Amino acid sequence: MANAHAGIPPSGEVMSRVWSRWPWTAKSCVILTGLQVVSCLAAHSCWQAGPVYRGTLEDEIQVFSMTRNALIIPMALITLVFGFQVSEMCSSKPRQRALAISRAPMLLFAVKICYYTMLSRGYGLAFQNQRSPDYRPIYVTRWIGWTYAIPTVLFMNLYPFMDSHPMLEVLIRIFPQLAASAAYCWTCGLGSVLYDPWMGWFLTVLGCVAYAAVIADELVYLTEHIRTTSQPTLKGASVFVKEVMFVVYTVIFLLGNIGFMSSYSCQLFYSVTDISHLAVLSSLLFVYWNLDDPRLTATADHRD
Repeated sequence: MANAHAGIPPSGEVMSRVWSRWPWTAKSCVILTGLQVVSCLAAHSCWQAGPVYRGTLEDEIQVFSMTRNALIIPMALITLVFGFQVSEMCSSKPRQRALAISRAPMLLFAVKICYYTMLSRGYGLAFQNQRSPDYRPIYVTRWIGWTYAIPTVLFMNLYPFMDSHPMLEVLIRIFPQLAASAAYCWTCGLGSVLYDPWMGWFLTVLGCVAYAAVIADELVYLTEHIRTTSQPTLKGASVFVKEVMFVVYTVIFLLGNIGFMSSYSCQLFYSVTDISHLAVLSSLLFVYWNLDDPRLTATADHRD
């Protein structure tokens, strides 16, 4: 048994190698993720959350219902991805990377349809937003959905850049960004419902700083692989669109918290951009799959 495991390095040594290979931006994401998790657990234990929002905003419920219905059309179109998967799996040389990426928008649409259905049916888990000067709700269901959706969008954007690398290696490299972005949703959402203003704003600012670290690590990641990947312009455009929208999301969230935008305006913006943003990113992926065909680009197929 000792000989059978002689060639396998200890887990601590493996983690040390991974840590040494990450750039400082990725290490910052890991540190900020840990700080967010510890801060949120402390906030849950030591600080009291605000009350449940009393009443129903019918205009916002109507927006959620319209968004849910509008998502049916993109979801119907996204079945083309399923057709793409079938054709690739039946191919003698399926493109494994494209198959993996195609499941990301399908998962995103499914997650969004689930939480918009819950929001439209009155299951938004609405709490009173303690950081806003007016009486408005913050929908915990939406923030839970974003906790899954934002890391999935990051994966969908960044995975294609490492064309010649196996999936596990890609996941190890982008894991700090995935973890920090998921914790960012938890931190900002919790910061909006705590009674204590100091701790609430601390969590909100901490979450925004963590996502700024995600953007920094993403820029480093792009500089590492933009020169070696296929279709760099198209993939770079996809990342640019995603980051612009995520920064605008954060700005709208902060403007709502300080009272410069009404609750209805914020929810309408989130709903419209949730559809359009994902539709644009999915369309760019479809174009990427077609142009990345080795018969058209004269490059080797993806290896996973």
